[in-house]
Amino acid sequence: MSGTVREVVFGDKSEKEEEKVLISLDIEDDKLFLLHFIIGTYFGPDLHDDDPNKKKQSAFQIQASSNLPTKNELSASLMKRAELESVYHHVLRNVDPSLVFNRKVLSRYFNEKRNASNVDFPLFRDLYPSQLHPESRVRNQYKLYESIVFINDPDTSCMRQNCLDRFKLLTGLQGFTLSLNIEATEVDDDETLETLEGGRSCHDEPTLEVNGAIAAGQMMGLMDIGECADAYLFRVSLPGVKRDERHFSCEVEDNGKVLVRGVTTTGEKQVHRYSQVFMMNTQNLYPPGHFSVSFHLPGPVLPQEFIGSFGIDGIFEGTVMKKLQKQTV
Repeated sequence: MSGTVREVVFGDKSEKEEEKVLISLDIEDDKLFLLHFIIGTYFGPDLHDDDPNKKKQSAFQIQASSNLPTKNELSASLMKRAELESVYHHVLRNVDPSLVFNRKVLSRYFNEKRNASNVDFPLFRDLYPSQLHPESRVRNQYKLYESIVFINDPDTSCMRQNCLDRFKLLTGLQGFTLSLNIEATEVDDDETLETLEGGRSCHDEPTLEVNGAIAAGQMMGLMDIGECADAYLFRVSLPGVKRDERHFSCEVEDNGKVLVRGVTTTGEKQVHRYSQVFMMNTQNLYPPGHFSVSFHLPGPVLPQEFIGSFGIDGIFEGTVMKKLQKQTV
């Protein structure tokens, strides 16, 4: 189903049967396998423990033991989602680029809930239930998970050998120890944590509306975001959209929200060209009418410092200066 399988293995020891549970990742896709393996092996629930030298248990070890912690057993530590992703990218830094997920698939892994349509897709919430590891956001900038800890030298004895061998083969690593130090995130007392309902933020994916209805598609509204020290850059795919300023606009708010509005010219049943009338056999592009695309940049901005341009290739590109926090000595 989700790809994580608990298998009971029996063995003889001193004339009595010993039961051991091993985790097997029945995930055909190599990229999904690596992502789920890394998040389940190098991270785990951050439990209260009086012994600082005691080794932390990974999420897979917890699953193998079937002894899920209670909320009271978990610490109140916070881990940035960016830190989880940084470990994933660190492990895969020298592998074939085709094994690294794009942002859209990573977002799906972290944000989706289990339902009938994604039973074959492993999810972050399979390992870290939202009731134990709620998600929040600070200053509208970055997302945090509660009670998750990084483990740079994980115990992999709970994993089937074929999973360990597959991980080494794909990554080129001979061992499982990482030379990384990922600490819990400190949040100042004057910073407000915003709980994200259902573990989902409006910052993750663009919302596309066509003729007043939310739509989903493969081309319209696809988006890339980049940043440098003092500015953000974004690009939005808008094929078939009128570039006329009378019909097109882009608004940027100080909290980083971007709203693009316009009119599509594709998807007609009939197309008139050069005194000829073409009856369209297929209509896969968006229907003609008004549309809007909205999304959030990673942090607050200065709307008055926004510059946008709409190219003939159907890509709208914008840059806007960040609203930088004042530093105090």
